[in-house]
Amino acid sequence: MAFHDITLPDAFQYGSSAGGGFATIIQQTATGHEFRVARQSQSQHRMSLRSELRNSSEAKALKAFALARRGALHSFRIKDWSDYTTNADGETAPTAIDQLIGSGTGTQTTYQLVKRYEITGPNEYIRTLTLPVSGTVLAAIDGTPTTAFTVNSTGQLVFNTAPANGTVITAGCRFDVPVRFTADVDAWTRLQADAYNVWSLPQLDVVEVLNEVEQPERWHNGGAKFHGLLTSSIRLAWNDGALHVLGSNTVGVNVFLPVPTYQASGPEVMTLIHSGGPQSIQIKDDAGANVATLAAATIVRLGLYRSGGSVFWVSY
Repeated sequence: MAFHDITLPDAFQYGSSAGGGFATIIQQTATGHEFRVARQSQSQHRMSLRSELRNSSEAKALKAFALARRGALHSFRIKDWSDYTTNADGETAPTAIDQLIGSGTGTQTTYQLVKRYEITGPNEYIRTLTLPVSGTVLAAIDGTPTTAFTVNSTGQLVFNTAPANGTVITAGCRFDVPVRFTADVDAWTRLQADAYNVWSLPQLDVVEVLNEVEQPERWHNGGAKFHGLLTSSIRLAWNDGALHVLGSNTVGVNVFLPVPTYQASGPEVMTLIHSGGPQSIQIKDDAGANVATLAAATIVRLGLYRSGGSVFWVSY
């Protein structure tokens, strides 16, 4: 599977419906009480596209698009007409002060684009934006617009110079949603001939792809990996598991942690056990900053905490 940086044409989306959803486990007891567990930290949007196609050329274009995506295999861009800008109403043109994306530290240059929902409520929701529309991203430092930045392929602002410590970083943009076709479309992309040279699209459903690299689930699926005695630095991956057993006879070995951007915050995200060898191992985040030192015959537990639009490793 892969992401294709191409947008489903807008003409096919009129009359569609869209909305976000979560995966919540609801366990009801015999007395009627409930236990509810959130399995996703990010909402997953779905769209049910309904469109009357005017002629056979539009029908053929849609068929070609679905075939090129190999049905549900490859993801692509789509414009959610109900929410496509960082403005609170989702439709008004974005500004540089729409959304808080972080605070300056004097050293940090990269900040993730986000959109915040119900910011005055008791439990603000932060949506990660990975597909800003090219040429629409605006940013400001302490309310002053700036153009001294670039935007990378995951929707992160990379400033030319790190904003000063304590400054307020804001941004705004138009954005698309990464989606794939659902299993129904994968089985049959159905185009219906209603009359001579008049076609309709009875059903074309898509579902948001939260991330195809990182693990977005709030609850880690467990798993462990034995790395043995390290002689050189390594980089851990989410699919290696939550428990890592390793040691070292070599001075200066580093263990780099996975990128935490899309992982839900919380305690006991990962545990590292020093199983042998006299040398300490330095634990670093993906950017190379020190997180903890794993001394011989010790255990380090790692968690994640969220600050603004960023997620950080912490040891305890």
